[in-house]
Amino acid sequence: MEFSTEELDFFNNIFTKTSTDCMETGTQHQLSTQTDVPQSLKQVLVGSKLTLLAEISHYQLLFPVSLSLNKQGEFSPKLGTPEIIDVNGSGRSWRVNTPKNVAIFDVFHERKIEILSLSATGLTLKIASSEGKILDLQQASLEMSLAGEEPLKLELDLVRHEKNVVAAKFKDLQQGREALRTFLFNSHKIKYPNLYQDVIL
Repeated sequence: MEFSTEELDFFNNIFTKTSTDCMETGTQHQLSTQTDVPQSLKQVLVGSKLTLLAEISHYQLLFPVSLSLNKQGEFSPKLGTPEIIDVNGSGRSWRVNTPKNVAIFDVFHERKIEILSLSATGLTLKIASSEGKILDLQQASLEMSLAGEEPLKLELDLVRHEKNVVAAKFKDLQQGREALRTFLFNSHKIKYPNLYQDVIL
């Protein structure tokens, strides 16, 4: 992204003490900001959990940001994988329908379970049962494999069920949360490449 001469002039006037009305042509411009943070606050900021919000179309990307101090004592930010929120309607985590490269396996019954949708907060499953019994999430031993990665043990809370379809939310997914976010973010970029064509991540 390149700034026009007028935009550079505007920024230059903001960040300098003396205002310049004219700019020399052919000169290179560099925009930089410096902040002096008291030493006592630096340690607070380093331990803080921050979030960077990016809006693309009707999606909000919530990037976790962690701050560390480099050898010079300056902040060094690290951007994590975002959670994607669809702000159309109720504003919930974006779901990928019938995701490829995702497998749910019921270890206890030795069967693969069809997954209908997957988000950062939960999933929807289709359970084939000849007895018509619904899957008992408290008794089930479920594992999820994302794109051939090491299987993650799942603990789920039932949200609703209708016939053979079960909707559940993740109870505790600390071990695999980053892997799930990465999978969903990559799926979102593949499904909506036009949204990311001018975005550098």
